[in-house]
Amino acid sequence: MPGEKILKGHELFAKLNVDEIHQLDGFSHVKEFEEGETVFEYNEICSHIYMLMEGSVYLQLPAEPAEYSFAIAEIKNNEIFGLSPLLNSKRYTAQGKCHTKCKVLAIEAEPFKKLLLDNSFLGYDINNQVARIYYRRYLNLLSKLQDIVSQVSIVR
Repeated sequence: MPGEKILKGHELFAKLNVDEIHQLDGFSHVKEFEEGETVFEYNEICSHIYMLMEGSVYLQLPAEPAEYSFAIAEIKNNEIFGLSPLLNSKRYTAQGKCHTKCKVLAIEAEPFKKLLLDNSFLGYDINNQVARIYYRRYLNLLSKLQDIVSQVSIVR
């Protein structure tokens, strides 16, 4: 299990008390992935929320084998991803694929959501943080798309 120090060191979990950390520790585990392995598939039923402990993961839109897959975001150490369950989505909206060898903390979504419901102040705070994470990724994606459009405009 990840332990209190790791969880308390992340802004998403900073306001959890010791008992909540121990509960979270009980329904989370560390998983290791090789480069190229998939953490979760696009449209897969949501089961976990993830924190990247080591390595790099790309959030990608699905593509056919002969097509290029578009990376929405690159997840780096200590970043949270696979957040769809916290937004009451039943399915992941992107694919999480390891760009390098990775170590990931997998947090079971349902017990975590129950923990947030049991402490509404904590739930409100974490949902605000999730919104900020999505907003930063949205702005980053807009910047990437603007770069692509700029390149296409120059080619004309």
